[in-house]
Amino acid sequence: MATSRRNRTTTSAVLTASPRAAATADIVPGEGRGGVQVKTEAWGEGNKFPQELLRILYDSGTATTCAERLEQFIGGKGFTSALTAKTLANPGQTFNELLAEAAAYASVGLGVAYIVRHTYGGEPGEVYVAAVDCLRREDPKQGNRFIINPKLAGGKMPAADNEIYLPYDTQANAQELAEEVLAAVQSEAGYWGHLWWSFTKKVGRGRYPVPGWWSAKEAVEAEAEAPRYDLKQFRSGFFPDALLTVVGKRFTEEVAVEEWEPSAGQTEKDRPYIESPDLADLKKNVKALKGSNSDSSIFLLAVDELDELPDLKFFDKGPNSKNLTDATARLEGRVYRRFGVPPVLCGVSEPGLLGSNQQIVNSIQLFGLVVNPARELVVGPLRQLFPALDFTVTPLDPVDYIDPAVAAKMTDDELRATRGLAPVEKPAVGEAEKSLAALNGLSPLVATKVLNEMTSEEIRALIGLAAKEVQTPKPRAK
Repeated sequence: MATSRRNRTTTSAVLTASPRAAATADIVPGEGRGGVQVKTEAWGEGNKFPQELLRILYDSGTATTCAERLEQFIGGKGFTSALTAKTLANPGQTFNELLAEAAAYASVGLGVAYIVRHTYGGEPGEVYVAAVDCLRREDPKQGNRFIINPKLAGGKMPAADNEIYLPYDTQANAQELAEEVLAAVQSEAGYWGHLWWSFTKKVGRGRYPVPGWWSAKEAVEAEAEAPRYDLKQFRSGFFPDALLTVVGKRFTEEVAVEEWEPSAGQTEKDRPYIESPDLADLKKNVKALKGSNSDSSIFLLAVDELDELPDLKFFDKGPNSKNLTDATARLEGRVYRRFGVPPVLCGVSEPGLLGSNQQIVNSIQLFGLVVNPARELVVGPLRQLFPALDFTVTPLDPVDYIDPAVAAKMTDDELRATRGLAPVEKPAVGEAEKSLAALNGLSPLVATKVLNEMTSEEIRALIGLAAKEVQTPKPRAK
């Protein structure tokens, strides 16, 4: 979140009464210390709930995909109004860019926290998206302010980095907000802004947001472990291509190194030994047989006698792998359900679904039950802060599908328009074509009567023939 300010105002700021009122209030930390000590209300065990939530979320590929798909649908194609989309929410972001940032927080279930920097006149001048994972409430016994500390992302909260924000009162008028701004500017903490935290409050969970998918966090963690197991099997798995057994002491007995001088403190017991020359030659031959560029592996066993041959058995991992695959599919299904994301939108085929456009459209419409409330958390505060702007979001429609019953009643040009194609150019219709079309629309009896009243030249013109040339009789020669 950028807190620096340039000499620039947004369209909303210029609506205020005076130049002084239109100026965004400066950030004035108390006595230049950059922060004050504030007792906070813990968010989860160790005050690290959002950090733990994000760790679990990003460890799981399925959960991350669900969050990304939610983010895409919440943000849609941006704001429908071009004016709103291009208006500056703050010196570094348009409202369309602000929407994209806010959608990311809403998609993981932490709601959206807006920092509103009011003018001295009490009007909203700049708005930013706060880093919710670094946001905490002040202890209720001390007050109702909000504290943002960037170091919370790493699990620490030094007082020197505390940024103190006033709670945004949706019922306060401009004069009351102006008084709060002025009082904060003159306070020890300074004025960092007002904070509006928009999230769905639930019974017993009204102070901090807890996403619905958190009830299935064990499934999310279990799903994240499945790829790690697969990686372990591929990296450390024991999969020899062949087993070679050799019998005899000439392969097993090591040979002492003859040319060896003991160092200080060493005795004959310290003399080094090397592997059997016969075994070394065998390894060279095997390597030559399989080729130097071959990645195949051969498991070599050397024993003194045949009855010393170990009983080596390989387990059939096929059933275990299938069970693991089935378990992974079940876990992924739980994650999709708790996030409320249809699996088909994440590229997962379901029986009878990927082949039916109508079923995909139905899934997207049902997905709206999850997307629309989350989107309202994003645009609701903006709509109240800037009532002059239209914050309607153009929904994302990834499937080009038209109901066959509707398509049957559409013209060719209307169908082409749904694909962004221009209408087909039609040849100009002449008077003759219009007359023929009119005749075709009449009953045979009336059409015959009309033709009887037409001259031969009119009838010839109707069928595209030129008029007959009138032959002028020539005088006889005398």
